[in-house]
Amino acid sequence: MEKVVHLLSAGIDSPVAGYLLVKSGFEPIFLTGNAVPFSTDITRNTAIAHARKIASHTGHPLKMLVAPTGPIYKAVQAAWNESERKYTCIFCKRMLYRVAREVATREHAQAISTGEIIGEQASQTIDNLALIQQAVGSLLVVRPLLTWDKVDVIKLAREIGTLDISNSAKEPCKAVPRYPITHGKIETYAPIEAKVDVPGLLDAIMAGLQSIDIAPEK
Repeated sequence: MEKVVHLLSAGIDSPVAGYLLVKSGFEPIFLTGNAVPFSTDITRNTAIAHARKIASHTGHPLKMLVAPTGPIYKAVQAAWNESERKYTCIFCKRMLYRVAREVATREHAQAISTGEIIGEQASQTIDNLALIQQAVGSLLVVRPLLTWDKVDVIKLAREIGTLDISNSAKEPCKAVPRYPITHGKIETYAPIEAKVDVPGLLDAIMAGLQSIDIAPEK
């Protein structure tokens, strides 16, 4: 069974994408972020609950990794001015992609995957998706829901039992900028990201990864 590192959140989309991966015969290795102190453990615990629900459709345990993402936002606050912080969500996603790439190498996974849908969020315009993916070069990024209608995603989430879990988590990230960039370009963004010690930050996040064995929900 081929392995895929799947970015799993507390939202509606990513657990549905994870379920589709399982139904397609892939073994997901879940990766989620814990943004304390910019959030509480609610988001982390909700993602874990999603993982258990997805595991129940496999009948066997799955692996999950929790990445400390609070340092990402602290780095932005320390290095960027107010205008540059409109790229915060882009930077966070690029860092998570980089973490996923490192995990994929360690776990011998063939790709990383996400629940991203075109236009669903500011970071999910075609321009921003291209900018985010540039962080991992040629590594394959699988997006099972890329062109799905939200109504269909919600319908499937309800069927597989993840919708209620998602709706139980009402905790917005405190680091999201008021006016996030919607059409980022690498030539404009690159010198802004260069103000952050990306290799050092990545090493710190990797060192802080927490591994959890996810048993199928009974």
